[in-house]
Amino acid sequence: MPAFLERMATALVSFSLLPLCAHSAYFNVHEGEEKCFVEQTPEHQVMTVKYTHTENPGVPCMLVFKDPRGMQVFSHRVGPEEKDQGKTSYMTQRRGEHRICVQCKGTKWFQTTALKWELHIDMGDTDWSRNPATRKELKGIEKAVASTLARTEAISAENEYEKISEMEFRDASELMNSHVVMVALFIMAMEAAAITW
Repeated sequence: MPAFLERMATALVSFSLLPLCAHSAYFNVHEGEEKCFVEQTPEHQVMTVKYTHTENPGVPCMLVFKDPRGMQVFSHRVGPEEKDQGKTSYMTQRRGEHRICVQCKGTKWFQTTALKWELHIDMGDTDWSRNPATRKELKGIEKAVASTLARTEAISAENEYEKISEMEFRDASELMNSHVVMVALFIMAMEAAAITW
């Protein structure tokens, strides 16, 4: 029994430290190129992108949101003057794979510079709620509770989306299995007919 309690304590500590882990992407984008990241999102959920674009030599860049059809639905300009962490959000209108792309225009013809980026994509905006309150109304623990409730709602919607996706995949798999069985039975019948002939 003590081993079970020890494992349970280890799991609880690991789970409580999980939010402290970094979930950011650090990468380089060359001038004139585009780098995209894919995020599976349910419908009507807020995608929040926090970014840092340091050491910019004066190259204008764009954060571009694309829906599952590949259509650009939102863009946010990131100027060379932005040195601090920035943040932008987009509420999805369709469920599926959304792309968040970083595009940096080229400033030179034959020479491109590698631009350093840090990007953090999160489902739901923890600062967002249905009825935003003023800073005077929300203090300390109240703000944390509102943030947690907003995040819980986003996780619940994401779980529902994954459940629907899993059911669609299961149905497609069962349909494919039934087709395989029918083809196997047809082949066996053809072999039986060939043997008796």
